[in-house]
Amino acid sequence: MQVKTIKEVYDWTVLFHTQMAANFHSVKPILDERNAMLVDYYLNYEKKLAEDLVGFKAITEINTLDTFCYEYFASNPELITFNDISKDKQLDEKAIQDYLSSQHQKVIALYDYLLERAETQNAQEKLAQLLELEKQGLKQMMQSTNRHMDM
Repeated sequence: MQVKTIKEVYDWTVLFHTQMAANFHSVKPILDERNAMLVDYYLNYEKKLAEDLVGFKAITEINTLDTFCYEYFASNPELITFNDISKDKQLDEKAIQDYLSSQHQKVIALYDYLLERAETQNAQEKLAQLLELEKQGLKQMMQSTNRHMDM
C-alpha cells in the first residue's frame, strides 16, 4: 500500500488494526489456553478499533495534511510492511504485550506527527480524536493484559 494522503492514512490505520487482529488469530492455535485467551481479547479489540475508525470518514475532508502524510511514510517506509508477531520465539504474555505495544506506538507516533502539523481547527480536532482513540485503545489493552497476568 502506498500512503500519500490523509485518506490513505485513514485506510492504512484500518488495515493496520485488521492485520493485527488477523495476526493474533494466526498465533492463537499455538498458544497455551491462558495466552490464547489473551490474544483472543486482543484480536477482538483490534477488530473493534478498525470498526471504530470507520466512523471517522470525515477525516477524508482534510486535504492540507497530504504533504505531511507523504513525507512521513517516505521517511518511515517500514510502516507500510506489516510486521507479524514472530512465531519462532517463546510467545508468553510479556512477548505478546511488547509486540502489541511496539506496533501501536508506530500508529500513535504517526498521528502525533500529523497533529503537530495540522493547521486548521477541524484537522486538529479530527486528528486529536483519532490519536485519543489509538492511545485509549492501547491503554485499555495494556490494562487488561496486566489484569490477565495477575490472575
